[in-house]
Amino acid sequence: MAGVLVVVLGGVLAWLLLTPTKSRARPEDIDAEELAAAEQEVRDLDAFTSPEDADDHLPDWGPGVPKGRR
Repeated sequence: MAGVLVVVLGGVLAWLLLTPTKSRARPEDIDAEELAAAEQEVRDLDAFTSPEDADDHLPDWGPGVPKGRR
């Protein structure tokens, strides 16, 4: 019984120590003007706008999108 407890605690400890922490954006890394513009675009959408319709109105964004299309 004690051996199982040692193995479980060792596994939990290893998992906690070896799991990488997520890096967080620092406030100076955030472009406030770009964030405000993006929030305004979302606010301007109608509550009944489908995702397909939103694609027609909003530019592509996110990882993998070429910078020229943003």
